[in-house]
Amino acid sequence: METDNIKNNNSNFSVKPSYWGWLWFLVPWIVVIIVYPLISGDVAILESPLIIFALIVVVPRIISTYRTKYTITLNQIEIVQGSLLGSQKYEIPLTKINQVESKVGTFGKTLGYSTLLLDTIEYNIVPLNYVPVKSDFIKEVESRFNGFTNNIQKTKDNPDSTNEFGSIAHRGHSSQAPENTFAAFDLAISNNFKYIETDVQLTSDDIPVIIHDDTVNRTSNGKGNVKDLKLSEIKSLDFGSWFDKKFKNEQIPTLSEFLKKYNEQIHLVLELKSDQSNLTKQVAALIENENWDKIAGNPMSQIPGLTIISFHLEQVLRSLELLPVVRHGWLVGELTDTDIDIASKLGIQGIFPYAKLTSEHSVKYAKEKGLFVGVWGIENPEDVVMLRKIGVSAVTSDWPEKIIEHIDKNNDK
Repeated sequence: METDNIKNNNSNFSVKPSYWGWLWFLVPWIVVIIVYPLISGDVAILESPLIIFALIVVVPRIISTYRTKYTITLNQIEIVQGSLLGSQKYEIPLTKINQVESKVGTFGKTLGYSTLLLDTIEYNIVPLNYVPVKSDFIKEVESRFNGFTNNIQKTKDNPDSTNEFGSIAHRGHSSQAPENTFAAFDLAISNNFKYIETDVQLTSDDIPVIIHDDTVNRTSNGKGNVKDLKLSEIKSLDFGSWFDKKFKNEQIPTLSEFLKKYNEQIHLVLELKSDQSNLTKQVAALIENENWDKIAGNPMSQIPGLTIISFHLEQVLRSLELLPVVRHGWLVGELTDTDIDIASKLGIQGIFPYAKLTSEHSVKYAKEKGLFVGVWGIENPEDVVMLRKIGVSAVTSDWPEKIIEHIDKNNDK
């Protein structure tokens, strides 16, 4: 069956060309080699060079089609093109595709396959031949391409570029209280820091919990990977004493607890810390269950609000697919024109580069594309003056009060 060609690996869809794509190609050769000799009784043809020619033409065609495979991921189409000697892989980012069109010819209508035409920026028209019509592959390619196109339009209609400057409290007020605890978050809010960044990843029992490191070693009295520990085990740990004994037995909250406590009080910048494939589903469910979707459409410069970010581009795209109304940002190292183009093309509304690798040109270009620009990794509060001058809209730091202090000083000059 044609649908047996489809393989679903998390968010990836793969399909092999329809067998009919090369079986019909055999028909004239079967007639020449088998049917004609049987009907005419003339077997001399079997000794002619035509047989050798048939083998030279038909066998490579069969092998190349058999070795060919098409895959759609969250951000690109992968083509494994088979040949007699092996196969070669090509990758076409969805950002490089202008149009997708499915063509079904006369044979295709009868035998159930189509040609998927990709109008690309770099390679002109790229045909994906003999794609089974009944497969989900064509629908998935068209759906993801159209989804990106719609997200691009949303970004253009609702640009997040702003002249206002925000100070984002990194893991709460983490210079004054143990990071990613209610103590740190409450302290940030009490000091009127309403932009709060925090991290989320899954426990072994699939509960989203607020923690930065892959392990609990640094910030608790326990040991082990977060993904290998149950929530009950994590809740039994002391996440405060490492910072100061007065915070003894402080715990880290689950995402559910966090969302319940701070709904409509802050603009949450939530980092999907791990690349766990189920993380985005669990987070999306909680966002909707705790009614944070009501404020999800607010710009990144607005309180209350919600922005979801990650270094893992696939996580950003998974989340964007599940929560299209939520603002999303991509964490990067150096801010390059290529990254800006990718973010803009994919409908991502913000980009968050490393402060030291952010230039005036890149910030200007990002804003021209309608992107919100926030930086991380600032080492000196005084650098905020320069970052603000080149157009950066927000800074994530452990000492938000010092950021505000330098902004106020600069405003008074």
